[in-house]
Amino acid sequence: MKRHLIAVGIALIALAAWVGTASAAAGDPPPGADQLVGQLAGTLQGAPAAGTAGQTASDASLPTGYAYGGTILAPSPGSSAANQTATNTGTADASNTSTTAQTATPTQTGGSSSCTAGCGGAGQSQNIDQSAKTTQDADADALAKQNAVNANVPIAIAGGNVLGGSSAANQTATNTADSTADNTSNTTQTATPTQTGGSSSCYSGCGGNGQSQNVDQSAKTKQDADADAKAKQDLVNANVPVSIAGGNVNGGSSAANQTATNTGTADASNSSTTTQTATPTQTAGSTSCWFGCGGNGQSQNVDQSSKTKQDADADAKAKQNAVNANVPVNIAGGNVNGGSSAANQTLTNTGTADASNSSTTTQTATPTQTAGSTSCWFGCGGNGQSQNVDQSSKTKQDADADAKAKQNAVNANVPVNIAGGNILGGASTANQTLTNTATATAPNTSTTTQTATPTQTAGSTSCWFGCGGNGQSQNVDQSAKTKQDADADARAKQDAVNANVPLNISGGNVYGGSSTSNQTATNNATANAPNSSTTSQTATPTQTAGSFSCWYGCGGHGQSQNVRQKGKTKQDADADAWAKQYLLNSDVPFALSYGRDPRGKRGVMTY
Repeated sequence: MKRHLIAVGIALIALAAWVGTASAAAGDPPPGADQLVGQLAGTLQGAPAAGTAGQTASDASLPTGYAYGGTILAPSPGSSAANQTATNTGTADASNTSTTAQTATPTQTGGSSSCTAGCGGAGQSQNIDQSAKTTQDADADALAKQNAVNANVPIAIAGGNVLGGSSAANQTATNTADSTADNTSNTTQTATPTQTGGSSSCYSGCGGNGQSQNVDQSAKTKQDADADAKAKQDLVNANVPVSIAGGNVNGGSSAANQTATNTGTADASNSSTTTQTATPTQTAGSTSCWFGCGGNGQSQNVDQSSKTKQDADADAKAKQNAVNANVPVNIAGGNVNGGSSAANQTLTNTGTADASNSSTTTQTATPTQTAGSTSCWFGCGGNGQSQNVDQSSKTKQDADADAKAKQNAVNANVPVNIAGGNILGGASTANQTLTNTATATAPNTSTTTQTATPTQTAGSTSCWFGCGGNGQSQNVDQSAKTKQDADADARAKQDAVNANVPLNISGGNVYGGSSTSNQTATNNATANAPNSSTTSQTATPTQTAGSFSCWYGCGGHGQSQNVRQKGKTKQDADADAWAKQYLLNSDVPFALSYGRDPRGKRGVMTY
């Protein structure tokens, strides 16, 4: 009989990797009677970013040994292992940042006037118009896809005995998709006009000094952030040692270990800060008039308007399919001494979506009017003061966050022993630990603060006959409107199969080791859609009438104050959390033998 020795080595190792990362990231005028300041700032920003990472990895160890009539130390000799470590990352970042600052500080100072008769007073006028418009659009997409196959398949065929070394397939895979879209704007408007009237000395029939101030501040912010992250992971890890012998098989330990992490994170944030400050100041000079003089007139108007519109949309999807299998097969004409057999699988699948809108609006108006003292002998008109403050804030926020986590996991330990003689089975274990989490958060947070502190102080009046009193008027109008819509959806779906199915078929006796199937599964779906708005309106108008000394036929001081505050808030929050879990954990040892049972009888089948 001829002896043939055939040695066949395998060559199947393919590795292809493609990783991509993308990222994208803003003097005083000369003295005069009239001042006009206009400021206009416009900002338009668009930042799209896309990151794609695709990875296909295959790692295979397939040692094969053949012998006829001899003994094989299978498969190398020694241990056989397939180890694979794969990391796949896709990152996209789109950020818009703008800072707008407007500062106006006009100053007017009236000179002194000496008039003998019938002169008109000096007039002063100030107008400030500030307008800021900001538009921001950020879009970030990240996609990470990973397909990984890790296989260890040693095969030993012998006519004699097979002495198998340890066999293991280890796979560690990490797949991450991270997408961030941020919009941040800071708008600051500051107006500090100052008017100072000079002193006036008039004998008769003179007109008083007139002062007028107008401040108009307008800020408009529109922000749109969209972030999408998708992470998909398909994994197969297999350890399949096969030993076929005409004699005995002494199998070493066999294990398939798989650790996989799949994460998809999307963050869409809008943050705007708007600050409007107006501090107009009017100071009237003293007036000395003998007959028929008109009083000083002062007028202040402050108009502040803030409009903010924010839209944030974040979608995160994480899908994970994992198969981990340990299937040692021993076939012998003699005895089988099986080593321990284990399949261990640890999986983490996470989908997180965060869509945040945060706006802070601060409006502060502090107009101040101070009338100078008046000394009049006959028929003089009193000083007049008027203040108007109008504050309006409108905020609209829409946040939508969707997180989906889907996990399919199969972990199987199926040792098979077939022997013509006896089977001495080692411990058999299938352990599976699963974590599947979907978290969606869509918060809307706005803070609006409106503060109006107008102050009017009338100067002292000394009048002999037929004088008119000082008049004061204050109007404060505050309006805040907030509309918020938050929608958060979280879905977590988990399908898990964990099976330990040792199979022993023997013509002799079967001595089975311990058999265990352990499964730990965690499936969480969390949806949070909070709407939180804080609106503060503070109005503190102050009117102080000056002292009044009149001899005959004088009119009294007139004072008027009107405060109007209006706050409207509309909030809509919708949160849906859905967690679905299908689990199967099975420990089914099967033994079929034609040996002796504990009572000494033959021909017994045991299940």
